[in-house]
Amino acid sequence: MALSDLRREMVLAAIDECDKLGRDAFLREYGYRPALDYFLVHDGKRYDSKAIAGVAYRGVGGRPLRPDEFSGGNATVAKVLGGLGFEVTKPGQTAEVSSVEDLLQKVDSLKPAVSPTTGARKRHRPLTLLWAIGRAAQGKPRLRRWESTHRELGRLIEEFGLEEDRPTPESPVLWLHHHGLWDLPGHADVPAASDRHAQQWMKEHQPDSGLLPWAYEIVTDREDVRAQIVVRLLGAYFHGVDHNRLLARVGLDAVSPPASRREMIVERIIRDSLLSEQIKGAHDFHCQICGDRLALHRGFYAEGAHIRPLGKPHNGPDEPGNLLCLCPNHHVLLDRGMITIQADLTAKDTVSGASLGRLRVVQNHEISQDHLDYHRQNIAKQS
Repeated sequence: MALSDLRREMVLAAIDECDKLGRDAFLREYGYRPALDYFLVHDGKRYDSKAIAGVAYRGVGGRPLRPDEFSGGNATVAKVLGGLGFEVTKPGQTAEVSSVEDLLQKVDSLKPAVSPTTGARKRHRPLTLLWAIGRAAQGKPRLRRWESTHRELGRLIEEFGLEEDRPTPESPVLWLHHHGLWDLPGHADVPAASDRHAQQWMKEHQPDSGLLPWAYEIVTDREDVRAQIVVRLLGAYFHGVDHNRLLARVGLDAVSPPASRREMIVERIIRDSLLSEQIKGAHDFHCQICGDRLALHRGFYAEGAHIRPLGKPHNGPDEPGNLLCLCPNHHVLLDRGMITIQADLTAKDTVSGASLGRLRVVQNHEISQDHLDYHRQNIAKQS
C-alpha cells in the first residue's frame, strides 16, 4: 500500500463524507482517534489528517486503511497531503481558520460537576455560555462589569440550575477563564475556580469579563456555529427544562424571531419554536435530506420538522433530538410517513423502498433513535 498513490479527488471525497457524517461519527465509523498534532485545513475547517488519508485510500485499494496499517505524521500523511496541495498544520502550529473547531471542542469538554443526589450534570458553565452567546447574538458589548454579570448570571442559575445549585457565578466564570474561553483583561493573578478565596477575589477586583475576542467574534458572525453550540448545550444539560423559555430568557428570541403562525400559499401552517430556529441555524438552513437551501429576499428558508409530532396523540417533545431541518417538500413527506429515517440515519422512501441517502448532520446536533423508532412504528407504518 502506498499513500503516495492518493489523488486529490479521493481526499476531497473523504472530506465530503466527514462533513456529511460529522467528525465524531466519521472517526467512529472508521476506528480513528482524534488528531492531536496534524490537521488538514480545507475551506476554513480543520480535519483529522490521518483519518482523512486512511479513508481516502479507498480510492486506491478499494477499502479504507485501518489506523494500525500506516503511520501518521510529517514524513507520511502530512507529506502526501501537502504534495496534493492541502495545508496540514504541524505540532505547535495553529491554523488561523481552526478557531471554529477549537471553540466546538472546548464547548464539548466543559466537564461540569455531577450532582451527588440526582446524578445530573451541573448547569453553571452551560448557562454562563448561553448567557454570553445571547449577548453576542444581540450585538451587546463583549465585556461587562462584574457587578452586572454576577447579578444576571445569579438569577439565571437560580431559575434554570439544579434545585440544589447555589447561584455562584464566580465558579463558572473562573473555570471558563482557565479553560480558554473567558476573558478577564488586565488580571494575571486569576485564582482557580476551586480556590477558597475565589469569591473574595472577584468581589475585590470587580473585573470586566466576557468571552475571549476570538470566541465572541465567531458566535457573533457565524449563526450556524452559534446555533450548533446552543443546540449542544440544550441537549446535553437541560433535560426536562422548557428550552424555548430558556432561549427567550438568555435573549436568543430576538435574533431570528420565529412567526408563531406562518400561512403559506398552500395553506400549510408552520409553527416554528425558538428551538427549531436554532436547529435550522445549526444546519445553515440546508435540508438534511436533499441538501437544498431555499433563498428568499431576506435570507434563507427551511422548516423545523418534529420526528415524533407534537400534541395528541403522539405528544412528541420540543427538544433537539426530536427536530430535523428540512425543506418544505421533505417536511410534508416526513409528516405523512412517506419518508422515514433508518437507525443508520438513511432516509427511505416508504412507497418504493428506495434509499434517499444519509441525513446531512452537523456536530453537536444528535438525533434521538427513540424518536426515529417511534416515527417508523407509528407514523410510517400507518401512512
